[in-house]
Amino acid sequence: MKLRALTPEELRRAYGTDLKEAFPPSELKPLWAMEDMRARGVYDPLGLFDGTGEAMGYILLWKHSDGRYILIDYLCVPSGRRNGGIGGQLLREAAGYYPRDTVFIGESEAPTENPDADGLILRRLGFYARNGAKTLGYDTALFGVHYKTICWADPMPDEKEILQKHQEIYLRQFSRERYDRYIQIPLPPGARPGPASSWIG
Repeated sequence: MKLRALTPEELRRAYGTDLKEAFPPSELKPLWAMEDMRARGVYDPLGLFDGTGEAMGYILLWKHSDGRYILIDYLCVPSGRRNGGIGGQLLREAAGYYPRDTVFIGESEAPTENPDADGLILRRLGFYARNGAKTLGYDTALFGVHYKTICWADPMPDEKEILQKHQEIYLRQFSRERYDRYIQIPLPPGARPGPASSWIG
């Protein structure tokens, strides 16, 4: 299998099928936003393809302007291919796609203390931990949703630097007013997430 950049048509097709199936509307950026970010050179939508050219999964990456820090925006395995190790392979392939000193940041929904919701949330966190993610010492809240912050890097940078780069990725996309209203990086311990909103809200 090979990881490569999606063509514009492949991105549109993946968005309309697998991404929409995997993520609720409140968590999925508009397609036009992905296309705009890609045109500005800060977004890499990648697909993992088998030998016949069929997509096995996707990893969509949002890059800091320095090129070294990369936020994992979406990791998606089509519903019929889940639980077969493809998610872990996507992470490994992405690590090999970029220079060795690349720092990958992830945001995975934090447990809510609601047993009905937390099963899937804890399984996701466990998946990332099994695949080498380190849970950082700060949480985030984005558009009203609380996330644990995770990271892959070798060597691991100072956490203050990771935090700064994480903030800057969002600050370069949103106005200061919108950032201050909807983006909490970090989310102070004990604080509640701000108001819920969509990407374009």
